Amino acid sequence: MKGTFFVCRRPGPFAAALIPVTLMTLLTSIGCRDRSTPAELAGQVEVTPAAEVDFADQLARGRSGDADRIELSQTPIDDRALEELTDADEWLEVLQLDAGVVNDAGLESIAALPQLWHLRLRHSPVTDRGLKTIARCRSIQILNLPHCDATAVGVAELAALPELRNLRLGGVHLGADTAASVAGVESLRNVHLIGVPIDDQGLRQIASLPKLRSLYLDDSAVTQSGWDWLFETHPGLHVHVNQKHLDRVNQDHQ
Repeated sequence: MKGTFFVCRRPGPFAAALIPVTLMTLLTSIGCRDRSTPAELAGQVEVTPAAEVDFADQLARGRSGDADRIELSQTPIDDRALEELTDADEWLEVLQLDAGVVNDAGLESIAALPQLWHLRLRHSPVTDRGLKTIARCRSIQILNLPHCDATAVGVAELAALPELRNLRLGGVHLGADTAASVAGVESLRNVHLIGVPIDDQGLRQIASLPKLRSLYLDDSAVTQSGWDWLFETHPGLHVHVNQKHLDRVNQDHQ
């Protein structure tokens, strides 16, 4: 029997173009598919953020019974727009305005909301007058004003809020005397002060709150001696300092 010879030639341009397609088809048919994770695939596709529902549309949705909150994370709002809120908006329980800019005048409408329990206003220069206005909204339980223009005098007005349990404040005019004002709000359970120069004495004042469970202080003036006292006398208190969790165990290992 004569031998059979196979002659291998370089594939032509058309055949060469078919090779990758044929190979991919074969791999897919036998179960070899792309194993990229959703996170990896997401990194390959540019995702356009969904447009934010504006204030007027969220207001209409709430008044129709389909929502209990208004949340704006990207869209600024002004005091004039807030004039649309009235004491008839009993459905509105949560108001979060993260892009500003609410001033004292806009708080007049907010304070009239009878069921509002969570208020967050970022980039809003609320002054002492504004805090006094907020104190009329007796249903408030959570108040977050990280960029206010208030002083300790205005913070003291918050003692009129019987249900206030979470307070987060930051502002260039909040001094060490803010501690005494915070200590006067006896309903507080969680306190977060940002850039407020609370010292060791102020720490003791805030720690005297009868229901205090957690304390967050960023850029305070508390010394190591002050912290040692706090951990010795309040071992169960949850403490964060400059965005880091601290407790007695962590202190002992430093």
